[in-house]
Amino acid sequence: MSNLTIEYKETNEEMLRNKTPYTSLFRDSLKKALEAKASDIHIEPLVDGLNIRIRQNGDLTTFKTLEKEHRQSFIQEVKRLSNLSIAISNKPQDSRLSLPSWKLSLRVNSTPTIYGEKIVLRLLDMTTEFDLITSNLSERAINDLTVAAKEKNGVIIVSGPTGSGKTRTLFSLLNSLNRNKLNIVSLEDPVEYTFKGINQIEIKKSLSFADGLRAILRQDPDVILVGEIRDQETADLCFKASATGHLVISTLHANSANKVIERLMNMGVEEYMIKSNLKFSAAQRLLKQTCPYCSTNLDKKSIEKVNSELNLNLTSLKERGTGCEKCSEGIIGRIPVMEYLTKEEINNNNTLRRSFLIELEEKASSGVIDKTEVINFANHH
Repeated sequence: MSNLTIEYKETNEEMLRNKTPYTSLFRDSLKKALEAKASDIHIEPLVDGLNIRIRQNGDLTTFKTLEKEHRQSFIQEVKRLSNLSIAISNKPQDSRLSLPSWKLSLRVNSTPTIYGEKIVLRLLDMTTEFDLITSNLSERAINDLTVAAKEKNGVIIVSGPTGSGKTRTLFSLLNSLNRNKLNIVSLEDPVEYTFKGINQIEIKKSLSFADGLRAILRQDPDVILVGEIRDQETADLCFKASATGHLVISTLHANSANKVIERLMNMGVEEYMIKSNLKFSAAQRLLKQTCPYCSTNLDKKSIEKVNSELNLNLTSLKERGTGCEKCSEGIIGRIPVMEYLTKEEINNNNTLRRSFLIELEEKASSGVIDKTEVINFANHH
């Protein structure tokens, strides 16, 4: 009788414990990103070497640079450690990396460039709280969003660019619902976090948002989360699902709460369907939160100058500090701001229930954001 040989495969964490130089550098990059509460790590091949950059509070900063002789070897090691095929280099790849003891999961993408493969790792902190109370949204926004979610049917849409905190807001909203009494189903591309009591479906090449939504409607759902409304067919299905008694929660790319309605109409959704089904239309952004320890209060004259130039009504304002042991260059993180319309405004004159301007004034006057952030945001909105 022949002996049975079982091949043992190292886990991701075991591979990361290796003390070889390239593995150590990758491990150090992950540790640095975790300490900085970074959202992404960029590994970028250049003509004369390689850059490792970390996105912290929305901005990229260089962590390490390598000489050209180390470029390809480091990229190959990162691919191996990140579950990417080292045999493929001429087309994009996606993978996932799970590090349970680090309480970290990573979504990984490699894409070929003229100097080699660029790898971007999105960090998913498994300790992230998905709770509206701790989301840092304004109390009024939370109350109005919660009221909309209590509707038996309707559509709730939160718009915003990538990295504006939409996922956290929407899943925090789902977590506020009674998952024991409701059949909640989500369609996501991809699934990043898993939640007890939510039936999560991942979009693949063989399953589009529209096809997935059709299937879900045969699964007796109460609440449906559609990761993104990307096309006319998905938009049409979302509003038909609402009209037949389901609560649909989703996102789309639009620059403001009013632009959400405009975008839906451009997708072919009839105005009467929007007015009768859209219960909450929002746009969300993330602002840099100023450090309370090293920031300073501006004098009255400086505040009046900002108010005059930006047409604001600030009662107080802080100047960003240069950094201290409590922060990174005067910033301690990012907080969401949201402008929105409720069903009352949607059915009447589309006047914002809450605007970015009001959010900006409240956050600045309470010392949460500083002069630099006020000016940057006001000039772009």
